[in-house]
Amino acid sequence: MMNKQKPCHKGILALNGVGYSFIKNKNIIWSASVCLLAVFLTLFILNSIAGLLVFYIDPTQSIFWHSLSPYLITVLLSVMSLSVLYEFYVFRLGGHSLAKQLGARRLSLIESIPEESAALKITQQLADTFLIEAPVVYVLPDEVGVNALTAGFYPRDIVIILTWGALQNLDELELYGLLSHKFNKILSGETAENTHLKILYSSLTSFSQWGSKIAKMGFTKQGQAHVHKFATFFVAVGGLIWLIGSLGVLITRLIKYVSLGGRTFRNDQKTKRLIQNDAIIQTLLRIYVHHSGSQIHSEYAESIAHMCFANSLSPQNWLNIHPSIEQRIYELNPGLVQDLQLENLKKLRNQPLFSLFRSLDEMDTEVYAPWSSPQPLPLLRLSPISFAIKDAIKPLNVEVRRNMQRPELIQRALQTATGSREVMVAILMIRQYREFIPAEAEVSRAIVDALLHLDGRVHISIFYDACKNIGAMPATVARQFLMKLARIIQEDGEIGLLDALLLERVKYELKLLPLHTPTSLEEVKPHIVRLIDALLHVQQINSHNQLEARQAILERVLSADELELYAEISDEPIDLAEILNDIAGLLLRDRLAILSIAELCLWNDRIITQDELDVLQLLYWRLGFETREIIEEMQKKNSLMIV
Repeated sequence: MMNKQKPCHKGILALNGVGYSFIKNKNIIWSASVCLLAVFLTLFILNSIAGLLVFYIDPTQSIFWHSLSPYLITVLLSVMSLSVLYEFYVFRLGGHSLAKQLGARRLSLIESIPEESAALKITQQLADTFLIEAPVVYVLPDEVGVNALTAGFYPRDIVIILTWGALQNLDELELYGLLSHKFNKILSGETAENTHLKILYSSLTSFSQWGSKIAKMGFTKQGQAHVHKFATFFVAVGGLIWLIGSLGVLITRLIKYVSLGGRTFRNDQKTKRLIQNDAIIQTLLRIYVHHSGSQIHSEYAESIAHMCFANSLSPQNWLNIHPSIEQRIYELNPGLVQDLQLENLKKLRNQPLFSLFRSLDEMDTEVYAPWSSPQPLPLLRLSPISFAIKDAIKPLNVEVRRNMQRPELIQRALQTATGSREVMVAILMIRQYREFIPAEAEVSRAIVDALLHLDGRVHISIFYDACKNIGAMPATVARQFLMKLARIIQEDGEIGLLDALLLERVKYELKLLPLHTPTSLEEVKPHIVRLIDALLHVQQINSHNQLEARQAILERVLSADELELYAEISDEPIDLAEILNDIAGLLLRDRLAILSIAELCLWNDRIITQDELDVLQLLYWRLGFETREIIEEMQKKNSLMIV
């Protein structure tokens, strides 16, 4: 992924001397003591409830210690002890035992689909980085929420368990953030500690699990009660045991909330420092917009809640161990939450009824944004800007273009940050005004002349080199420079897709490219239509044939009703940067589908021009994919290419 933040391991190798020494079972005396407190509290409450019944029958007896107390406490302690011993037996294989208990499926590289292969690849990458053995990866095939957990005591038995929702909905960067968080728990020893806590707290949660299992014996898989006479018995007994066990669950949740509630924020910050990028924020954003969130519907969701990346229970439950996703994002990046809220506000403001609830003073209030395109926004350019007919038709081979001789003046300019910025300004001005440069232009005439004497198809490769050499700038200066470039490319009131993509590249180099917000396909369909129009505009869509091509392409992505809405090309102002950023937030498969449509648009006339090839390369980059292979493929298909 070229435009996304690459996993950065600088400084991580300082952990070289750690090896497996990190997986020493932490001192769990504190955790065990807290668990013991929870057991005593549960016994006290249950004994007191029984005492109330005894007191009702015999007022002479004490509520807190009565004739049933020895028997009740003995039975409860025996059951709790047996539960713990059974859990220790079950966990004799470490994390593998938990995976089996949850019904997880082990992932294999040989028999994996692409999503599973990505998870295995990232796991191996992280293991190599931290010099540990790669944990075995499992998947919960029936869980659609985005979540993950780790379990195990020792290096040989530690596993990572992902939900199917995590594999299906996270792209490579987001999956990297999720798995990095799990590795942080492994490295800190928290995985072993959590596994011990799962066993210890089973003394309190087993009642509820047994009750659920017994009650389910009275139902079929479809949820319908059996007609035989024992159905009611199973449901009644199971329900009673579950009700008694609910007290243990509630106390467990309370104790976990008090003792473990603050760990999530610390782990998020530690993970961010460990991998030195914002991948974990992207992961949290994906969960934030996912329809199922992070919830796990297994009967063991309660007992594994403290082991998960995010809340495994319903958000409406009391005393959830994990803070809300919004709180976690705020702790990592306070401004991002504000931007999300403002974005939601902007969507709400577009609804007609919303204006009824605003005062007149608020009607013209502008929503703050860190950076926006110069106003007014431009129209979509209806034809490409080209230097000559041959330049527009015949694309240059990548190697040929890279190795073409450049004027000495341009080479010298690219050696300095100031010169590189001036070259970029000159190239964009040439693209806008063709061979006419305004007299008041803030650019050297010598650089302009040198560029004009070059083959126009080489300009984009020079622009790429200049981007890499502009150097670090203060945020204020970077925004001013970006604003200058944005004004140039829409000076005539129109904007082309290639110019907009070049500006996106500059944003990336200046670290001003915003993080994409995960979104759904239905939300961005209007943007996809505008992008298709922009792609076809590169081919001069004012012809009748191109209009027919537009209709055929739109039929692939829109329903019959939606086609009527977008029957005509819009002449409204357009913000291509916003469109590209929204589309970048789609799922991997949706972005691939859009790129296949882009290829169809540009390949419609069976010829790939230089402008079209540059657009396709930048579009693949902007949506998070490598570009080399696709460009080589397009070059092989193009019969008019210069070799």
